Amino acid sequence: MALEAVSPPEPQALELAAQYSVEKSFVFFVNSTTRSVNLYWMDFNGRQELFQALKPGAGIKINTYVKHPWIFRDKVTGERMHVKNKDVFWPQVSRMRDAANSALWISFRKLVAIHLPIRSLRSKCLWTYAEQIFENHTEILEKLIIPRTVKYDLKHILVMIEKHQKYASMR
Repeated sequence: MALEAVSPPEPQALELAAQYSVEKSFVFFVNSTTRSVNLYWMDFNGRQELFQALKPGAGIKINTYVKHPWIFRDKVTGERMHVKNKDVFWPQVSRMRDAANSALWISFRKLVAIHLPIRSLRSKCLWTYAEQIFENHTEILEKLIIPRTVKYDLKHILVMIEKHQKYASMR
């Protein structure tokens, strides 16, 4: 049985918005992480539209279109999750030849596993620590005796978590 995955060229990061398309894509997103993950469809203006939250191990069938990007964020921290080691999922047309008539192609639903990003040990430690101290991070950061660059990176992650939580509470 022949399989075909038709991949459109990936648009540049500045074009992270849905574009008109008539090519349908059928996907089954599965959260393979131990975290709850928010699924966001990028609308035609480049805004993140919350579509669904997936608990660890959960999945959802979605009918979407080629040129309609999706991103995934940790529900609590806002950290970007990945699909195939990329932080943006661009749907593709997935087809296979009809067994009864090899001249015909049949669309099928593609399994898409959402996973944690591959990070350096330093980055992993910073994210883990930021999640642990988030509730009292202002007073904890003042007391930490760590290199300035590490403190700067930790503050950056904490600001991202804070922005995500404010954004999520406004919805």
